[in-house]
Amino acid sequence: MFMTLKRDWPALEFLGGDKAKDVVIPAGRHEVERITNPLGYLDAPWLVLKGTMIGASEGSWRQWKNGVLNRDDQSIDWGKWEVVIED
Repeated sequence: MFMTLKRDWPALEFLGGDKAKDVVIPAGRHEVERITNPLGYLDAPWLVLKGTMIGASEGSWRQWKNGVLNRDDQSIDWGKWEVVIED
């Protein structure tokens, strides 16, 4: 699974327990993996950089996809904010 970020993106590095620190993932294409949410939310899996605990909830990544419809059913172009996920 891969994720392409069009810009540097804020994320979290899970440190264990309920501790995490803010990090930045640089723009580019990254290999990621889906994991169980480390904060215990069963319905919100995370996507993390493969082999790390750096990432965020899958839903938070997927909301930045071009073509998503807004409340007025108009397509959104996120431009440099877009996140492309290749399943």
